[in-house]
Amino acid sequence: MKSRSNLNTRLLPLSILISSLIPGAVLAAPSVAIPPPVQDLINQVQSYANAHVISPEQAETLIKRLTVTPEKLKEEEARVKQELAAVEKKQKEANTEIITTSLEKDQFNKALNNTQKAKLAAETVFINANSKQNEAIKAVNKNWSLADENISKKLSVIVNGESKTQAILAEKIKLTETADINQQEQIIKAQQLDAEIQQIKSALADAESNGTTGTLVLRQKLAQAKEKLEIAKNDPKSKLFDAKAAHDRTSKNLEGPEGLAKRAAIQNKKVYEQELKVLQDPIDVAQKQFTAAQDNTFALMDEQIALAKQKIDSTALTNSLQEVFKQAKNAQLQAEQAAQQAKDATTAQQAMAEAAAAEKSLQEVEQKLAVIAAIAQEAEVKFTAAQLAKADAELQLADKMEQLTNISQNLAALNDALNDLDPKVNSQQTLAKGEAQPVADGELAMATKVAGGEQNVTTGGAVLASVVTEDGVVNLSDNAFAHDTQLINGTLNNTRAHDVNTQVGAQGKLLINGTQEAAATSEGATVAAGGSVTAGTNALVTKMVSAGAVTGNDGALFTETTLNDGQFSLNNGAIAQNTKVNGGQFNVNEGATAEGVTVKGGEFNLRARAQAMKLTIEFGEAQIAGTLTDVTLRGGNTTLASSADVAGTIHSISGSALKVYQGAHTAQADLNLAGRVVLFADDVAPMAALPSRAVRAADNRLSAPFTFRRVNMSGGTLDLRNVKDAQLVMDSLAGNGTFKLGSMLQQDASALVNVTGNADGDFTLQIDGSGIDPTNLNVVSTGGGDARFTLTDGPIGLGNRVYNLVKDASGKVTLVANESTVTPGTASILAVANTTPVIFNAELSSVQQRLDKQSTEANESGIWGTYLHNNFAVKGRAANFDQTLNGITLGGDKATALADGVLSVGGFASASTSSIKTDYQSKGNVDSHSFGAYAQYLANNGYYVNGVVKANKFNQDIHVTSADNSASGNTNFSGMGVAVKAGKHINHNHLYVSPYVAMSAFSSGKSAVKLSNGMAAQSSSTRSMIGTLGVNAGYRFVLKNGVEMKPYVSASVDHEFAANNKFRVNQEMFDNNLNGTRVNTGAGLNVNITPNLSVGSEVKLSSGKNIKTPVTVNLNVGYRF
Repeated sequence: MKSRSNLNTRLLPLSILISSLIPGAVLAAPSVAIPPPVQDLINQVQSYANAHVISPEQAETLIKRLTVTPEKLKEEEARVKQELAAVEKKQKEANTEIITTSLEKDQFNKALNNTQKAKLAAETVFINANSKQNEAIKAVNKNWSLADENISKKLSVIVNGESKTQAILAEKIKLTETADINQQEQIIKAQQLDAEIQQIKSALADAESNGTTGTLVLRQKLAQAKEKLEIAKNDPKSKLFDAKAAHDRTSKNLEGPEGLAKRAAIQNKKVYEQELKVLQDPIDVAQKQFTAAQDNTFALMDEQIALAKQKIDSTALTNSLQEVFKQAKNAQLQAEQAAQQAKDATTAQQAMAEAAAAEKSLQEVEQKLAVIAAIAQEAEVKFTAAQLAKADAELQLADKMEQLTNISQNLAALNDALNDLDPKVNSQQTLAKGEAQPVADGELAMATKVAGGEQNVTTGGAVLASVVTEDGVVNLSDNAFAHDTQLINGTLNNTRAHDVNTQVGAQGKLLINGTQEAAATSEGATVAAGGSVTAGTNALVTKMVSAGAVTGNDGALFTETTLNDGQFSLNNGAIAQNTKVNGGQFNVNEGATAEGVTVKGGEFNLRARAQAMKLTIEFGEAQIAGTLTDVTLRGGNTTLASSADVAGTIHSISGSALKVYQGAHTAQADLNLAGRVVLFADDVAPMAALPSRAVRAADNRLSAPFTFRRVNMSGGTLDLRNVKDAQLVMDSLAGNGTFKLGSMLQQDASALVNVTGNADGDFTLQIDGSGIDPTNLNVVSTGGGDARFTLTDGPIGLGNRVYNLVKDASGKVTLVANESTVTPGTASILAVANTTPVIFNAELSSVQQRLDKQSTEANESGIWGTYLHNNFAVKGRAANFDQTLNGITLGGDKATALADGVLSVGGFASASTSSIKTDYQSKGNVDSHSFGAYAQYLANNGYYVNGVVKANKFNQDIHVTSADNSASGNTNFSGMGVAVKAGKHINHNHLYVSPYVAMSAFSSGKSAVKLSNGMAAQSSSTRSMIGTLGVNAGYRFVLKNGVEMKPYVSASVDHEFAANNKFRVNQEMFDNNLNGTRVNTGAGLNVNITPNLSVGSEVKLSSGKNIKTPVTVNLNVGYRF
């Protein structure tokens, strides 16, 4: 009954509708539920009626046609018949279930009574067994609680250990007897140990105090012998004292030549050694006896210590054995008690097993009883349910029979009522290919499926919610009306008609065309990606939202269009108003007009000879090649091509970017700049914004400066760096901002920024540094005002000089050079050029150190190597620099003995690297590789002369880093030099002094370098000629291990004679000489470790007019042949 009530409630609304169609229908008559798609159409019909799109009568007719049809009533009749068959089957199953469950119920009740009797018998057996179990447990241990869950485990442990308990008892008795025996044996051993300790004490006392061999007597004897030796050493009357004095006087002759002096020295040494032996021998004998006696005493003491340790261990063992005996006796008593407990536990365990078996039997009976009781209860429930199911099936069968009777009675009457509906209102028809539906004046069609067919709507006709698929076509003509058309795959032709809320799918097309006499309108269309809309003559398109392709041709007007993606193109004569671009591409082509465009994403293209007004760019891209009036830039990127013509006001908000190409007409535009404007030459304009080739040929204008009317800057930037010979002209300038002017290399003598009227405010000029000398120093020209112009990074380096801004009385701002200061690039080139003679002389010092060492060692042959570390502080006439040099030199020479001296000839090769830093924020590196030869003649009378010839290959790297410029360059060239030195060695014992005179000359080859910033430099040669007067002094001494050491000091005066080193940089000549005098001091040490191997080190300091050397370190090693 409950299910029947629910069914009637669900069908009540449709029953009321049927009663309105069929006079005298019963409200409770069964009908069909409204499916969701139909309900949606009903809701849509109601919305059309509320919006007065259709009349109330048309709405009522549509709802009736949508909700009840003869086909649906027949479907309901078939459904009820099917449900009737299912109910009859269910009734038969219920009758069978009653018979089956009745038999099962009687069978399980009998089994339940028998099981209850078995349970009473099992309970009696369990009570008796449990009593016996409790008595047996108390016999094992009276303290155990009967409720203890672990009693069974405790009994098992005791019973399982019974045999082990008996074995433990026997073992404990045996251990007790053994412990008693061990205790008695240990007492006897302790008594024997006491006797041995007493014997050792007696022997130790004798070893110390015996009158002949005791340590006390022997120690005294040794002291007396040593005292006798000391007395003899200090007694002038003793033989030992005389012998030592004679030996000391002649010992130096022991290594001299053979002769009388050496023989006397040998005899004196022998006598001294004999006298010393007479006194030393008694000391040695006494020492030996004392050592032997002392070793014996130590041995006895060690033995005594060992016996004392044994005594301690023996006492501890005796005590331990006594304790073991006591513990063994106690363990024996405990084992006897455990054996008795094991017997009682066996009895208790048997009683517990019998009680557990009785309890298990009782539990099995109870479980069986519970199962049978549950089954009996379930059988009772099934029987009751079967009775209820039978009654419910009978009621459902009667209900279905009643529904079937009512449907059959009312079907004929329903068909008659539907035929009376308005034939001009239709819905849910399907038009296949080849089929057509005319919708004429006063007719209405809704939810038509145009599946390849045609729906032709003429004057006064209307279609609602048509769905077009399979290339179907909807034709609207002459004031026809379409609402909510879905173009899934098909076309809507709107010719002088009206469409509202058309949905253009990915394969849909919307064509809108009017005539001069009548317009075609489209409102609220949505266009998906892939869909297309084409509007032509007198087409009015409003509130379209598109992600597809939209084209407006001559005479089309678009208002409030939103472009989210795809493309929106306006061709000649088309107009768009209040367009919003969120994505995609909006193209305004030649002859088209766009007014009120807001770009929030995507791309806006204004082609040549097209026009736009009131453009706002927030994000995205805008390419302007046509005529534009008033633009606001809030973000994104906007480009004015060379054909662009801009008037009104350009508002550039902070964060926006505007590119202006040369030729763009901006002379009638005011510029309010807080963003960034970048100027470009015409030949690099982006192709997306350029007009066609024909249009550009017709617009053959001469190149002109960039021109604005009034410029008001609020922190913005105007960038002229990308245009050669650029000039920016404006009527007036105000506010504050930055002009980026580039490298100032234009050939035109005009000022880059030309303000024909007043200029007021504060402005910075960013000029890029360059290695090329500027050709135009005019920067800004104004017609008046008090504007202030400053350089962004202060004075700027251009070419060789540093420039600053100077404003004159006429308002011109020019660059003026500081003639006393060169740029970092110039300083770096001049500094690196001056390093070559410094490097030559530094490397030469390693060779000269080798020659100086040879001159003090008779020009012996060998190979040698040096490591050189040098710091220079060089003050040139054009640039100062610090230089750090590290290098190595390897060489070898051969000495030849002549009649009156020694001639040494050798060769060498060296490599060094130098890092240079100038005081102009520039640096450089010079790598040098050289080789050469040398010769030295050392006369027997101490005079010497040497000469060196040396060739170098230089590789120079220059790096300039400054606030306004970074540059680098590289060059390679060669150099050649010679050096001559002459002096004399004056020896006095181990001391020598060597005055000398020297001359060196160096000349580099031609060099040229060009930096990456354009700076160029040339030099025909860098020369150096240095004369030197100096002196070296040293001392020679030999250590006891044979190592020979030669410390020395040096002092010299150098004078640079070369005074005309010309160097050309950017066609300007610089004097780069280092002539002047400097003083050198140094100290060194040469060490001959073996007759063949030697090492040395030298440290020098130098100070002069143009060159200072804070420290020079020269480390060398040599090997003689």
